[in-house]
Amino acid sequence: MNDPLDPPAETLFRLGRTNFSTRSVPPDQRHDHYRREVLTALDARDPEPGFTANITALRLGPHAFYVTETGGQTMFRTPEMIAADGLDHYIVQFNIAGSHTGDFDGVPFAFGPGEVGICDLSRPMLMHSTTVKVLTTFLPRAEVEAVAPDIALHGMVLDANRAGLLIEHLTSVTRWFPRLLPETLPGITRATIALLGACLAMEAGRADFGVRESPVLARARAYVEHNLLEPSLNPARISESLGVSRSTLYRLFEPLGGVTAYIWERRLHLARAALLDPKRARRISEIAFQCGFSSEAHFSRSFRKAFNMRPSDLRSLQPSLAEEPDTPFAKWTDAATGA
Repeated sequence: MNDPLDPPAETLFRLGRTNFSTRSVPPDQRHDHYRREVLTALDARDPEPGFTANITALRLGPHAFYVTETGGQTMFRTPEMIAADGLDHYIVQFNIAGSHTGDFDGVPFAFGPGEVGICDLSRPMLMHSTTVKVLTTFLPRAEVEAVAPDIALHGMVLDANRAGLLIEHLTSVTRWFPRLLPETLPGITRATIALLGACLAMEAGRADFGVRESPVLARARAYVEHNLLEPSLNPARISESLGVSRSTLYRLFEPLGGVTAYIWERRLHLARAALLDPKRARRISEIAFQCGFSSEAHFSRSFRKAFNMRPSDLRSLQPSLAEEPDTPFAKWTDAATGA
């Protein structure tokens, strides 16, 4: 019996790249155009003023990766949509910039830069996003559950400490895409699923795995993500904004290393995501200052301590994904469903 990821002998795996942008669409029509031309598995509403969308789809045979930049909006999937379309994949999404909060079928969800979020298309979700940049892929349920049996994945967030290998794999695929050969594509799909399984195994080894996060802590983490680049972000401001005492805040963040340590950890992961951005190569000093570090040297020391490599070492690992003009765009999930 053929492995489900092995194509029939006569099937030729092909590489393809398509691009979508709202830049030529009148501003008041951009969100509707994006919904109509891109969204299949999810729908969206309540776009923030000035909404735009720019998406590059990299198709690797039956698999696809999407590098997506969109303005703020609310995305959702309802029981009615689930019944109507029958889509049954997992969405795995690496967040490069911006943040998301919401409810994944009763599970509070907060997802920021440098983290990987998972959505089960067989279950409803509601997600509010700021302006974001994300790298997304759709994975078949059977293959994912084979490497992650009995784990509730819907609404799970993996931080960069546990998802580092998967994150670097996803960004490497987008950066090396122009040099990939068709015969390598089945192996890339297998590697994506295997690395996800390894990251989930690490997550399942946590002492607090399966324990639902405190709603107050979820609100606090979401507040940190929304204000991560604000120089004034500190325990006092978080406490005042959420209406909780500082002692309560300190107690909630104690398992995460403390409030201040958590803020700087999130800023480092934001910087790491920026360095891995496959379509935008900003200067390291620019990233350092934007993320709140006083100097490039301070940033480099902190980064090396956290990730055991210098920012320049991470930056040099892969070539960049060059810009190309817009082309006819394949809707999300087209590759996943074999369209």
